[in-house]
Amino acid sequence: MYSSPGVSCKGSDDGGGMAPPAIIDQLEVKHKIVLAVLTAILVGAAVVTVVSVVLRPARISFSVTEAGSRHSIDGGVLLNLTVAAYNPSWRAAVVYQSIFVDVSNNTGPRWVHWMRANVSTGMPLRQPMRSLTTVVATLPFAGGPSAEAFTGNRRPEERAFTVKVTAHARFKVGVAWTRLYDIRVSCVPVDFFFANESGAADCLAAY
Repeated sequence: MYSSPGVSCKGSDDGGGMAPPAIIDQLEVKHKIVLAVLTAILVGAAVVTVVSVVLRPARISFSVTEAGSRHSIDGGVLLNLTVAAYNPSWRAAVVYQSIFVDVSNNTGPRWVHWMRANVSTGMPLRQPMRSLTTVVATLPFAGGPSAEAFTGNRRPEERAFTVKVTAHARFKVGVAWTRLYDIRVSCVPVDFFFANESGAADCLAAY
């Protein structure tokens, strides 16, 4: 059998429609890059989740454990109270950068008639894991109409006060520190003059 001159009897070089090796290599490289990016995203998300869980701040419980009053040497009135903070966490210690205590006599719109007490406990205040710490505060009044107006002249129907505690704190888990958190709680009713059970009152989150 003879073949015509200049005509090849070999099959086509396109491999029956298959892509050239160079194109296949490029597709494999792109596929590997996509898998690497997706893996990095998943790992990053997992790390962020773990860090968020580990560094989640502890739920601090506040309460007014003591509240009372006494006459000052200048004839005025001195309100005094003790605020307790309980850290139940097994993982996180707390450092309070500052703590403010405000007292309202509950006459008028909320937090309109209020005064800031003097916190005598030193700051910053460190609190270990699973521990109770206390903060002592006093609110002095000079004698006269202003003291009587704020305290209700000690009348039983006006003896319930509200105490607001504002704390700025960081939490430490191992060697890692969280950002600075603002903690606000409201404690009511607090009785400085006719106190039962030392004027104790629980505190709830305030916004």
